[in-house]
Amino acid sequence: MVEKRAHQRVHPATGSEVSNVMTEKNIGRVVDISQNGFLLSSRESVKPGMILQLSLRLKELAPKTIELGAECIWSDHQDSGLTFAGFQIIDIGKIDEQLLTTVVQQLAVD
Repeated sequence: MVEKRAHQRVHPATGSEVSNVMTEKNIGRVVDISQNGFLLSSRESVKPGMILQLSLRLKELAPKTIELGAECIWSDHQDSGLTFAGFQIIDIGKIDEQLLTTVVQQLAVD
């Protein structure tokens, strides 16, 4: 299968968490991430079209976090109760974008 993505996906360390900034609630874990989006594993209800303000705590950046706005593009609810959801980053500040670039580049060479 030929990869058609514009940005390389990488896999952050296990335990990298995603929180909803508005509710301060942990909503899941980052499965993979790229410069323009990420895959979320969650026990929360996540549906396409949802726009969320999120904080990503990637183990590679501890104690720093990346704050961003993201839109759920697709979701797939599993029989296990997990939902996998693909998010596109739609808003990110310059400093957070630089942190994301740094961690993606570091993980790409590992």
